[in-house]
Amino acid sequence: MQVTNKTGEHFGNVLIIGLGMIGGSFAKALRERGLAYLYGADRRVGELTLGISHGVIDAAAELDAATIAKMDVIVLATPVRAMESVMGQIKPHLRPHTLVTDVGSTKGSVAAAAQRVFGEVPSNFIPSHPIAGAEKSGVLAANPNLFERHMAIVTPMAHSNPDQLDLLYRMWRAIGADVVSMDVEHHDHVLAASSHLPHLLAYTLVDALANAERSKDIFRFAAGGFRDFTRIASSDPTMWRDVFLANKEATLSTLDLFTDRLADMRTAIENEDGAAMFGVFTRAKSARDHFLRLLEQRKGAPVKEQKALNLQVRSGSVLEGEITLPADKYLSHIALIMTALADGVSTLNNVQLVGDLYVTAQALRDMGVIIEECGNGVIRVFGVGRRGLRAPIAPVNIHESQTSLYFLLPALAVQSFHCEIIAEGELLLQPQTLLLQQLRSCGVELESAEADCLPLTITGGLPAAIATAQSDPYLAISQVLLNTLSGNAASAAQWLTVDPLARQVIGSFVGSSGDFNNSWSATELDIPADPQLVLWAVLTTGALPGSQVVINNVGQSQVVMSLISSLREAGMQLEWDGQTGLPEASVPLHRLVVRYSRLQKLIIDAKHDPKLQAFLPMLLSASAFAEEGGVLLFDQTMPYYFEDRLTAVCDGLRHLGAQVERTPDGITMTAHSLTGGQMDSAGDLYVVLALLLISARAAGGGIVQDCRLFLEEFPGWEDISGQLGFQCQLSV
Repeated sequence: MQVTNKTGEHFGNVLIIGLGMIGGSFAKALRERGLAYLYGADRRVGELTLGISHGVIDAAAELDAATIAKMDVIVLATPVRAMESVMGQIKPHLRPHTLVTDVGSTKGSVAAAAQRVFGEVPSNFIPSHPIAGAEKSGVLAANPNLFERHMAIVTPMAHSNPDQLDLLYRMWRAIGADVVSMDVEHHDHVLAASSHLPHLLAYTLVDALANAERSKDIFRFAAGGFRDFTRIASSDPTMWRDVFLANKEATLSTLDLFTDRLADMRTAIENEDGAAMFGVFTRAKSARDHFLRLLEQRKGAPVKEQKALNLQVRSGSVLEGEITLPADKYLSHIALIMTALADGVSTLNNVQLVGDLYVTAQALRDMGVIIEECGNGVIRVFGVGRRGLRAPIAPVNIHESQTSLYFLLPALAVQSFHCEIIAEGELLLQPQTLLLQQLRSCGVELESAEADCLPLTITGGLPAAIATAQSDPYLAISQVLLNTLSGNAASAAQWLTVDPLARQVIGSFVGSSGDFNNSWSATELDIPADPQLVLWAVLTTGALPGSQVVINNVGQSQVVMSLISSLREAGMQLEWDGQTGLPEASVPLHRLVVRYSRLQKLIIDAKHDPKLQAFLPMLLSASAFAEEGGVLLFDQTMPYYFEDRLTAVCDGLRHLGAQVERTPDGITMTAHSLTGGQMDSAGDLYVVLALLLISARAAGGGIVQDCRLFLEEFPGWEDISGQLGFQCQLSV
């Protein structure tokens, strides 16, 4: 198959010395793209014959004066220990303008061989190494596409000819490789860890098991994992013997590191230390997942198309019973950060590691925190101390989680290492100016992309105290966490900007003494219910005749108390019925009894209480059922995502026949019976909740479209709706 020459280049006469799998693939890649006239030299005459007959090379060649003198490029593709001999053969005939490179797995030994042969490494000899291969060997294994979207490492010397270096870059790129530069020593240490050690382990494991007492049964019952792990033990033994001998020091250094960690794992198994094993396995999984993501990006893997998920709601539901709702994600984040940086093992109850919280938990795991999911919403966190995080192996990927950024940066600001934070999607385009200004103001060293966007690098240390107070809840908690973590007591003004429940969570670790410099002791915490889910349960119960529900785990936050006050004024029956959860809990949980109620006129003033802005979509839905409608007041300059959510709910209500009027001060809703129909949530989980509420009262029910994100954020939704008697089912 002829491959198109997209570059328009031609590299002249190219000689490949050593027609193995790598050398043959290099030759075939150039030849099929029409990039060069290919000569091959190999001590095995049969390989040369096969190379010509299979279209790998154009002609066979000897390493004589006539051949070497006419070459534009010479590629050494022999085993690394044979390269010194080959250099000696070509030295007398080599012209200064001929580029010489190699494809060996080690660079230090090759550069040293060149120095011995030539007296110094010639300016036209530039080592290189493609990170590609297979366990097959020989010219028949040649693959012209082997280097497509694989790395090719070029290791230029201090005096390398710049024109020939440019030529080498162009040649690798012409056959599809992604080219990077690296110095010789760094290359050998990196490859000792990423390539050489895995081959050594595969060879050694297969040899050990082959000589074991039960070897026949071991290989007979070996599954896919054994096959995948040991695949590279089928590689060319001669080549790999030479690699280990040539890269002895770097290999031994990496092997010592591995054997130390293997000894640690043996100790953990012997002592039945499950937490230590879990920590290693979790960090290893994360590191490998990061590697696979990089590989997919390099290969340009297509994005998998996902089917839309809809929720169909039937009318006539009657909600009854007791329910414990999933935890508040904001408080869960605070608790997770505090427990991770405490000393000892903490327990968090009613927490689901999903969505943004999973991103934060995974980042902490990558930095050495063991986080166990014990089932039924119980999380065990093995704290490492305030400054005990470890530098992650790879950049911390917060994906599209703005929330994770606000909580992780204060924790990273007090560590003893620098860390890169990367993101995905729209978050990459959002400036983080206010957050970064806050951190820089207390001496935190930060380097960000243009316009204070991600990615960014943060260097930890001992930040000074922040004196100002923030009104934004996420900036405020980030500020308080930074002061707390750095041993600086937050000011009274700063504490007042943080919700009382958040203060109680932090106070569970800091204690009543207020000594921020002491280490924090592990604790057990019940995390109150997510206020959005609380409001949905309250409004849906109140809207459906015959319904009565008890919510067992409500936290009396400022926003919850404000919502309950407004709903009571509109006629909703809501009663507190004592505390639940842990005795003498620092974060108390309360039982809230809700009954069907005929709402009068629902008036919500989010202008004077901006915390209510996040709840306006559901409150707008509820006002459709109020006998006198509703009035929602809010600032027209509120964040765009709040405005987008309200627009989506307004569209859904109008689609079902509601009369919704936008005013300069907000929205006015006129009471009106609603017909059933389909409504688009635009993929927003808070809009989904609002539209589910509308569907519950609409004649004929409704279908809420695009609920995938909602179901990912609340994976127990079907259990919640089923437990309450809410008639809702998934549809595709």
